Amino acid sequence: MKKAIGYLKYFIGGVVFGIANVIPGVSGGTMLVVFGLFDRLTEAISGIKKIFSNFAFLITFALGAGTGILLSAKVIGSMFNTYAIQTNMFFIGLILGGIPLILRLGTAERKVKPLCIIPFFISMAVVITLTVLEKHNVFSMTAENITGFDMVFSLKMVVCAAVAAVTMIIPGISGSFMMMLLGVYETIIGALNDMNFYVIIPFAAGALVGIIFGAKLISILIKKNKLMVYSAIMGMVVGSVYAILPDGFGFNLQTGYGFAFMLVGICASVLIDRLGGAEGEKN
Repeated sequence: MKKAIGYLKYFIGGVVFGIANVIPGVSGGTMLVVFGLFDRLTEAISGIKKIFSNFAFLITFALGAGTGILLSAKVIGSMFNTYAIQTNMFFIGLILGGIPLILRLGTAERKVKPLCIIPFFISMAVVITLTVLEKHNVFSMTAENITGFDMVFSLKMVVCAAVAAVTMIIPGISGSFMMMLLGVYETIIGALNDMNFYVIIPFAAGALVGIIFGAKLISILIKKNKLMVYSAIMGMVVGSVYAILPDGFGFNLQTGYGFAFMLVGICASVLIDRLGGAEGEKN
């Protein structure tokens, strides 16, 4: 029973990860940390042998991520447009509810020391700076209309997807933000809505390569100095709260409703933390 609940957690975590990486400003990596899956996923895809030994976990997570991507393209996107404050506040609640887990994971081996404040503030500043640039519409988003196979375009998609995929698993950095920076965000969203596989297939191939490469790098860094890595992660996570703070936030009725959704998000995050036990479980 406990194993089944654990796999349910992996699937739900995958769904939220998929949604987060499509919605601008929301970090899929942050959601991995909030759901206690960050170390597990980065370790599981850090090598060929690791992938095979964690195959059931990865398939469950991938199915959830695929579901989340399709949901976000069809449903969640309209929720952000129609109920922007409430939906963003729900994600903020998920993040805030996961902070105790991040502290627990980061200090599992060593206690916090004054030097931790350096990676914390640097990473938080990076996330906030990127967010300010995004909110001032620094990046252009023009969709490309692709109706057939194009070798040059496919190679471009593979490279852009690989770069964006690395950021998808870094807490605090939005994968969709990186796609905006590379100028392919609208193209990908349009392809998902239209099920245009001339775009989806090369992008998925590049994303797979990027995620595996990024996971290997992060896994190495965590093994070298977990405390400092998690100090940086905490800074990114805190910065991501500002990143998804919705337009129109203030002393108004919509924000009041938003706080109710934020509480729901906090409760959901705490509940997910209880499902399947801590991240360190390898079942």
